[in-house]
Amino acid sequence: MGNQPIKMDTGNKVLLFIASLALLGTVLFLVSHLAGWLAGMQVSQPDTVSDERVAQRIAPIGQVVSGQVDSAEEAADLTPGDLYSNVCAACHDTGVSGAPIKDDTDEWSNRLNDKGLDTLFANSINGIGAMPARGGDPSLSDEQMRDVVAYMLDEAGVDHDYEGSDNGNGDSAAEDAAGGEEPVATTETGEAAAEEEAEAVAAIAVEDGDAERGQSRYNTCVACHGAQGQGTPVFPKLAGRDAEYIADKLVRYRAGETVGDQTALMTPNAANLSDEDIADLAVYVATFED
Repeated sequence: MGNQPIKMDTGNKVLLFIASLALLGTVLFLVSHLAGWLAGMQVSQPDTVSDERVAQRIAPIGQVVSGQVDSAEEAADLTPGDLYSNVCAACHDTGVSGAPIKDDTDEWSNRLNDKGLDTLFANSINGIGAMPARGGDPSLSDEQMRDVVAYMLDEAGVDHDYEGSDNGNGDSAAEDAAGGEEPVATTETGEAAAEEEAEAVAAIAVEDGDAERGQSRYNTCVACHGAQGQGTPVFPKLAGRDAEYIADKLVRYRAGETVGDQTALMTPNAANLSDEDIADLAVYVATFED
């Protein structure tokens, strides 16, 4: 009885076959996921990079070239306004150690009257008090120092007789400041230019200027010089200047002359002004109280 084989009907055989297939499918599914998991655990090997590629990646993006710099040559390309900003502004913008502030008309006028222009020039070249010779920049020439002093007097609205070097950066052969000689025109061309400028200024009939018309035209000036000519840290104060001073500056700007460090901005603004426009602006600006 015990050794008799188990007899299965057709239905049981079919069920057994299906169960076997299901088991086999499950095993294959688990094996597939196990292989994927093991593959994800493997550490990827870095790509081989050639020495040439490495050198390209670490190469510097620029180079520093050192060498001697001719400071005198560089300074020769600067205007008096540039020189002032680079050398003088630290003291003369703030009044440090009693230095006269650039646009202080009374202080500069008093110094000019008490000491004379030649002494002011000599002090700037040789130094005085806390101010070192040439403002601490030995590369500046005598003429550049005279130009800077004249620039500060101009900014303060103080009249003086110094005409300046030919291009405002010390290239002309003017006299030595300590020698006490008055600056003179060195060529006929320079004399003719000075006469032409004087005639142009004289042609401005300031007394015929109309302040009301000048006020209208001054609207384009407010952004830089202020509604009452009070100026800004960058642009000079106009309040307290007389009509002749304003007319003179506008005529020089209109003629394309280098007047100060704002010449590049002022020249195109003055280029189209007529004599009447300049007279109107001059008398209007002269109404500003300091």
